[in-house]
Amino acid sequence: MVSTIAWRAGSGELGGPKFCGADDEVATGLSENASGRKGRRLPLNPFFSSFRGRLIAILLLLLAGTHAVTFILVAAAERKHARERVNVETEEATRVFVQFVAQTVKQLALSVRLLSSDYAFASTVAQLRNSNDPVARDTLESALQNYRGRIGIASFVRLVSSDGQTLIDTLPPEISKKLSIDEEMIVRAEDSPSLQATKIEALGESVHLVMIYPLLAPELSLWIGVGFPLDRALVEQFSRLSNFEIAFLYDGRVVASTAAIEHADLKFPSSGKNATSPLQIVKVNGKPFLGSTVPFPEDFEGRTSIAMLTSLEHEMAPFWRLERLLMGLNVVALLISGVAGVIVARGVTRPVIELSQGVQRINKGDYGVRVSVKTRDELGDLASAFNGMAVGLQERDKVRDLLGKSVSPEVARELMRSEIELGGEIRNVTILFSDLRGFTAHSETQSPEDLVKELNAYFTEVTGAVEAAGGIVDKYIGDAVMAVFGAPVELSDHADRAVQAAMEILRAEKSLNRQRREMGLSPLRTGIGISTGDVVAGNVGSTSRYNYTVIGNEVNLASRLESLTKELRFDARIICSNSTRVALVNDYQLRDLGETEIRGKKGAIRIWAVEAPSELSQAGATVSA
Repeated sequence: MVSTIAWRAGSGELGGPKFCGADDEVATGLSENASGRKGRRLPLNPFFSSFRGRLIAILLLLLAGTHAVTFILVAAAERKHARERVNVETEEATRVFVQFVAQTVKQLALSVRLLSSDYAFASTVAQLRNSNDPVARDTLESALQNYRGRIGIASFVRLVSSDGQTLIDTLPPEISKKLSIDEEMIVRAEDSPSLQATKIEALGESVHLVMIYPLLAPELSLWIGVGFPLDRALVEQFSRLSNFEIAFLYDGRVVASTAAIEHADLKFPSSGKNATSPLQIVKVNGKPFLGSTVPFPEDFEGRTSIAMLTSLEHEMAPFWRLERLLMGLNVVALLISGVAGVIVARGVTRPVIELSQGVQRINKGDYGVRVSVKTRDELGDLASAFNGMAVGLQERDKVRDLLGKSVSPEVARELMRSEIELGGEIRNVTILFSDLRGFTAHSETQSPEDLVKELNAYFTEVTGAVEAAGGIVDKYIGDAVMAVFGAPVELSDHADRAVQAAMEILRAEKSLNRQRREMGLSPLRTGIGISTGDVVAGNVGSTSRYNYTVIGNEVNLASRLESLTKELRFDARIICSNSTRVALVNDYQLRDLGETEIRGKKGAIRIWAVEAPSELSQAGATVSA
C-alpha cells in the first residue's frame, strides 16, 4: 500500500524547513529565527523606563499607607480624647449630683427639724400616740398629711418608735408595709452627730430616699421618717444640670430615667460596692452611648447607682467632621498623585497593553497581528520578539493546515505531538475498505476534471462518515478508501464504530445518488469490507520519507472482503470477518455467508454480511453479535 502523501524525515513539509510541533517553545524558537539574537541579554535603558510603573505604584502605595496610618492615628487620638473628656465631664457631673443630693437632704433635714421642734405637733403626738380612738388616729394622720404638705418635697411622713414599730404614716397600706425603718437604721441615727440617718428603699415600682430624725422631746422615744422620691422629675432636673442622660439603677434595674433612654436595657459590668464603673459603649434603641455608673450618695447599702450617658454621635461629631476633612484631603492628594503617575507611566504601559492585545488576538488564532516597535529599550526588544513569534506561528499554522488536509486530524496530532521516528507498535484495530462498483468503466466516459469532481464529492461523504464514527481515513486509493478505527487513538468499541460508519456510508451514498439522478448521472454503488485484528501502526517508509499507516494481514483481509461484495452469490454490500463479528458489542442484523476461500489466506474463513437498514438494502436473517 502506498500513501498519497509522504513526509521527509525530520521535517514538517515536503522538502521544507523543520516543522514546529504543538508543544514546542514557540516564542523562543520563532523569536530566535526572527531576531537572531539567541542568548544575548537585552540592554537596560539608562532611564529605567521599564521600572516607572513599579516605582509609581510603590510611591502611591507608600503615600496611601502614610495617609492611612495618619488617619488611623488621628482617629485613635480623637477617640481617646473623647473618652477623656467624657470622663472629666462625668466626674464633674458626679460632683454636681453629690452636691445636689446633699443640698436636697439638707433641705429635707431642715424641714424635719422644724417639724420635730414644733410644739403643737409634739403635743398632739404625745396626746394621741397611745389612743385607740379612731377619731384620734384620724386627727393624728390628718396632722401628718398637713405637715407633709408643709415640707413640700417629702413623698411621705411616718412616725416610728425606737424599736422600729410604725405608729402612723401617710402611705397607703399596701405601700406602707413595704417600707422598713428598722432598729439598725435608728441605731445609725443615734450614733450620728446629726442624729439622722438615710437609706434608699424601693416601694413598689418607685424608689425613695428615706431619712429619719428624732421627734424632739425629753426622751428620744419617737422618730420622724420622711421620704424623697427618686423619680422622673428628679432625673430630668439633674439631666438639665449635667447635660447627661440620667438613669437611677436599683439592684441593676432602671427605676427612673430621662426620656431618651427610657426603655433601654442598661447593663454595666460590676465594679464593686460604692465604686464607679469604667466608661463603656452601650446600645440604646440602636444608637451608641458612652457612659458609666457612679454610686448613689446617701445609700448606705450600696444598692443604688446613677447611670450617666452621653450620645457617642454627639460627642464624636466634631472629630468625625475632622476625619471627613482629612479623608477628603487624602483622596484629593491620592488623585493628584495618581494623575501624575498615570501621565508618567503612560509611556511605559501603552506598549505593554499593545502587546497584551496582540497576545489575545494570537490566542484567538489571528497570527497576522503585528505590534509597532517605538522604543529601543527592553519593551522594544520584546515587541520585536513578539513580531518574530507571530511570523513563526503564521508559518506553522500554514504547515499545520496543510498537514490537516493531507492526513486525518488524529494522525496530524500524533505526528506533531511525538518525536517522529520509523517503526510502530502492535494495536488491535478494525480496518474498513470501501470501493465503487463499476467506476472504472464510468471514468472512461468522463473528462478528468469531472471525474475528480465526482470523486471529491464521494470522498467528502465517506470521510465525514468515518470521522463521525471516530475513525481516520488512512489513504485514498483510486476510487477506494481505507479507514482505520482504533489507531492512533485507542477505541474500546472500534468494531462497532466501523460497522456504524459503513452504514452511514451507504446512507450518504443514497443521498448522493439522488443528486446525481437530478444531474443525469448514473448512480454510485459501494462495496465495503471490514476486518478486525492486530496490526502494526506507526511511521512506515524510508529514512528520508515515511507516512503514518497500519500494516498487517487484517488490512489485506479487509481489502479482499470488499472485493467479495462484487460476487452476486453473496448479495451483500457490507461483508465483515468473523473476528469483527466476535468483537462487536451491540447487536446488528448479520447474515452468515459460511466459510469461503480468500486469496492470499490459507484455508477457508467464515464471513458475515452486515445487513443495512431496510431503506438501504434487503435484510437477511438476524444473528446476535
